[in-house]
Amino acid sequence: MNTNCSHCNAPFIPEPGFYFGALFVSYAFNVAIMVAISVVLYFFLSPPDWVYGLALVVVSVLFIPFSFRYSRILFLYWFGGLQSK
Repeated sequence: MNTNCSHCNAPFIPEPGFYFGALFVSYAFNVAIMVAISVVLYFFLSPPDWVYGLALVVVSVLFIPFSFRYSRILFLYWFGGLQSK
């Protein structure tokens, strides 16, 4: 396997703190999603308390692929030195 991209020279092997940093971006995604779902439920439906918990768990699980992929992409572009073309 190549160590760098032949097109943009970006390294394929991430730095040691990359996954730890991407974890915080993923956490921010989850908090934003949970706050948005809570606000929508509160202002439009006013459900019982157990519905909040169930909705937050279900939405968090459904957004795992989004959060997993885009937290790493955003962290790479924000702090990894990559530039979009």
